Amino acid sequence: MADMKYVMMELCRCLFGLSYLAMYVLCCYLLLLGWVATLIIVGVQLVVAGWLIWAMIRAPD
Repeated sequence: MADMKYVMMELCRCLFGLSYLAMYVLCCYLLLLGWVATLIIVGVQLVVAGWLIWAMIRAPD
C-alpha cells in the first residue's frame, strides 16, 4: 500500500505544478484582469491545491 501513497503524492506534486503554471499565466495577464481578480483566482487555486494535497496525504491506505 505504500506504493499507492507514493503515486498519490506524485499526482499531488503534478497538481501543484499545474497550479503554479496557472498562477504564472494569470500574473502575465495581470494588466488585463487587475490586481483583485488575479489575487482571488490565484488564492482559490492555491487553497484547492493545498486541500487536495492534505486530503491525499491523510487518505487511508
